[in-house]
Amino acid sequence: MKQKLGVLLLFLLITSVSLAQQTIIGLVTSTEDNQPLPGVTILLKGTTIGATTDFDGNFSIEAPSTGILVFSYVGYLTQEISINNQIKLSVILQEDVSKLDEVVVVGYGTQKKSDITGAVTSVKVGELTSIPLARTDEVLQGQVAGVQVNSNDASPNSNVSIRIRGVSSINGGNNPLVIVDGTQGVSLSDIHPNDIKSMEVLKDASATAIYGSRGASGVILITTKKGRNEKPTLTYNGYTTLHSVREKLDLMNASQYAQYINRNRVARGLAEIFSSQQLTDFAAGGGTDWQDEIFKTGTTQNHHLTIGGGTDNVNYNISGDFIEAKGIIIGSNYKKFSGRVNIGLKLSEKLKVNINSFTNFAKDNPTVLNTRDAFGSPVYASLLFSPTKPILEADGSYSQPGGGVGSNTEYNPVALALEPIRNNYSNTILFNPSVEYKVFDALTARVGISYQLNDSEDNFYYNERVVNGDETDRQASIGDSKWSRYQNTNILTYEKLFNEKHSVKLTGVFEQQSTKFNSNFSSGKGFLTNAALYNALELGSEATKPSSYAEDSDTESYMGRLNYAFDNRYSVTLTYRADHSSVFATNNKWGYFPSAGFAWNISNEKFLENTNTINSLKLRGSYGEVGNQAIGPYQSLDQLRTGSNVSFNGGALTTGLSLSTQAGNPNLKWETTEQLNIGLDLGLFNGRLSLSADYYKKNTTDLLLERQLFQASGFQTQLVNAGEVENKGFEIALSGKPIVKGDFAWGSNITFTKNDNEVIALNSGETELSIGGAGTPGFSDALWLEVGQPIGLIRGFEYDGVWKSDEAILAAAYDVTPGSPKYVDQNNDGVINGDDVVNIAKALPDYTFGWNNTFTYNNLSLNVFIIGVQGNDILNIGRFLTEGGNDGLSTALLNRWTPTNENTNVPGHDVLGNQRNSSRWVEDGSYIRVKNITLGYNLPNKVIQSLKINSAKVYFTGTNLFTFTDYSGYDPESNNSGGADAFAGVDTASYPSQKKFTIGLDIKF
Repeated sequence: MKQKLGVLLLFLLITSVSLAQQTIIGLVTSTEDNQPLPGVTILLKGTTIGATTDFDGNFSIEAPSTGILVFSYVGYLTQEISINNQIKLSVILQEDVSKLDEVVVVGYGTQKKSDITGAVTSVKVGELTSIPLARTDEVLQGQVAGVQVNSNDASPNSNVSIRIRGVSSINGGNNPLVIVDGTQGVSLSDIHPNDIKSMEVLKDASATAIYGSRGASGVILITTKKGRNEKPTLTYNGYTTLHSVREKLDLMNASQYAQYINRNRVARGLAEIFSSQQLTDFAAGGGTDWQDEIFKTGTTQNHHLTIGGGTDNVNYNISGDFIEAKGIIIGSNYKKFSGRVNIGLKLSEKLKVNINSFTNFAKDNPTVLNTRDAFGSPVYASLLFSPTKPILEADGSYSQPGGGVGSNTEYNPVALALEPIRNNYSNTILFNPSVEYKVFDALTARVGISYQLNDSEDNFYYNERVVNGDETDRQASIGDSKWSRYQNTNILTYEKLFNEKHSVKLTGVFEQQSTKFNSNFSSGKGFLTNAALYNALELGSEATKPSSYAEDSDTESYMGRLNYAFDNRYSVTLTYRADHSSVFATNNKWGYFPSAGFAWNISNEKFLENTNTINSLKLRGSYGEVGNQAIGPYQSLDQLRTGSNVSFNGGALTTGLSLSTQAGNPNLKWETTEQLNIGLDLGLFNGRLSLSADYYKKNTTDLLLERQLFQASGFQTQLVNAGEVENKGFEIALSGKPIVKGDFAWGSNITFTKNDNEVIALNSGETELSIGGAGTPGFSDALWLEVGQPIGLIRGFEYDGVWKSDEAILAAAYDVTPGSPKYVDQNNDGVINGDDVVNIAKALPDYTFGWNNTFTYNNLSLNVFIIGVQGNDILNIGRFLTEGGNDGLSTALLNRWTPTNENTNVPGHDVLGNQRNSSRWVEDGSYIRVKNITLGYNLPNKVIQSLKINSAKVYFTGTNLFTFTDYSGYDPESNNSGGADAFAGVDTASYPSQKKFTIGLDIKF
């Protein structure tokens, strides 16, 4: 009996030991390149106990020694591993080619990548977070072929323009449609990269026609992260950045400038301004470097926190973000708080509910506006204000312009930066719930609604200190605006596989949107005190009449799409969308947008089935039409305008209404873009090398242009459909893993884009059209549209250097003297006038490229990202300001023409015509820039375990460290387009770009 009891006790002991929980750690890698796989799901078979791998592929899970772990990851074969008393596992997952193509978001649903017929690029989400940026729009730069990203300036809350396959519209807008979780018209700047699950860029008509009247400029689709069936996880991402002005302009110091002014005055028979003692003092270090005074070291901090998890029936992902940026110009600051909540509910096997919401609050204190206001820009002023003047006078007041030196129109740069108060607030709310119901296995219905609200307030106060004035100079204003959009999307999807070869997917959409906008503006002048700032406009002795505006528009849409694939070899996509928009004329409120695409998976044919080198080979072709309705409402109608003074019954004049100067157009309709695309996708050597190449040609017709009317009509202009613009080019995206050896690996991605833009036609009978000046006197009618030329054309005189002394007789024939600027007499009529103006520059580049490299060795990673733009010109207004006048500050003026210094292209000081718009101010805007270098280190397992966290990574990043360019301005990336591409290529010395140094931490609990 005792023996049997002993055996029983021994059995129970062995059983209890075998069932005891223990900590299992391990590493999960890919069989393809031995690289760690983050985010792999690990489950203890037969239980709900689970874990996920960290950024470095490591995991830790509590499990019995006899248990079985199940490893699953999208694109890889699920694998079961028996623990067998092991406490450390090394798991290698094999790629599943059949799953790699499963899920790609294509709008109103998903599609197998192998079946896609259009030009769709999936952005690797991991690369979005490889560099420390709080804005998704900047991360796209150089990452996607066919996409060009430009910063209009480098302020803390700068605007970024994104162009997909060139510029197609002149007045209708060229911004791509951004869709986040099905909600259209979202701002990319509101999306934090760490919140993104997937991101696709739709480029051709086959892909974008599903969005009809809003797809002409391309579409960016973003799906944000949702919770998963796992225990709660907490992730923190944060960084701190120091940034300073990348490069100052080369200006004279006080000593150089004082001597220069004295010489100029003597040469013109005037008395010197500066005494010998002043010159001595300046040489000893006196004077003011205004660039140094307004530029400082800026700082940015960003903190992003995410908590996510869930069960079989409920999942959640909640994130919060805080960013605070202190700009490199004194007084400029930006601060933003944002939060996102995504909740998924599985109410039954057939019914699912998703609730997505987002909000942010931002405060911006800009010192430099995108366009110069009436009070001036401190950057602009720093290039013109005399370095011989102090910041403050002896009485504590700011030094003022004048006195025979420096600009007479620009005020003290420090005063312009510090004294005007601009407090701009904005609040954004997005609420997007949806319900999905599986009617039966093949049919799914989805109903989604979304509501967006952007409420903004711009407050301004200007005191008397800038001009050393009195209370009459004090001004204040408040501007409020509110934009909202309601969207309802209803989708029916039928998907079925017949006979294991015929895959059919039908999608039907009914959608409606309603957009409202209203604004008001109030201002006052002459405040007795500065105490109330803009908070009591009624205190102003001079009140201006308030103004207000309101508009609304509605759209209604129907869309049908057929996706058919045969035997994983041939795919067809047919789409048809009909849009009704209230912004167009009664006879043209409906627009119709068809498209068709075809793809042939050649690698699935029998003649390639035994080829080991080629893993995938697909040929694509598509054609379709999309539209552009990016104009304001009521443009088709005759409108009334305010501001007219009228008398009723012979009484006093009072403010009334009159007809607008723009006539209505009862035939106004959409801009239409027709696009042809031919593409090739190739994968070689088991994924070690992949290539995607596309050729496209797209023509935009019925351009929205202003036409001048005869004065007798009572109107000045009318918005009409006229003209045509063509974009054609090719894109190449090449990615590979040149080196995978042991613990070291090198991955590289290259994108190349060449786009040729041409204006094919303008208004009837017109071959050219002036669209305005370059923002400074002497440069009127500098910007043009011309048939046969690209958008962004700049005109002026052709500069031919300086007239030399031995050319005095020839110069006299043009009524100038040696030392004067020489311009080419294009028609040889002996006169330099408007007939000699020619095309001198083009703003659009010949090609752009990006080269992203990632090197990994054990726990170390190094990312080097290079971008380039070639073949574009920039009209450098900043250089004109500093070099174009007798009192300019550029050091180039020290080499001005004199009878003893004739080997120069800088005209003399006492000549006329120096301020003409000419090719003298045009420079090559090409550049190659090392955009980012990031060195990262993943903490080793021992440290992770001792800290009781899942993973941690520290990194250091340098941004804009090296730029190779011949451009002499602040930054070749900057332009003055502000979203208007016809004005691109003009640099008005806006907020300068910066070198940045960042240290950051990613940690997961």
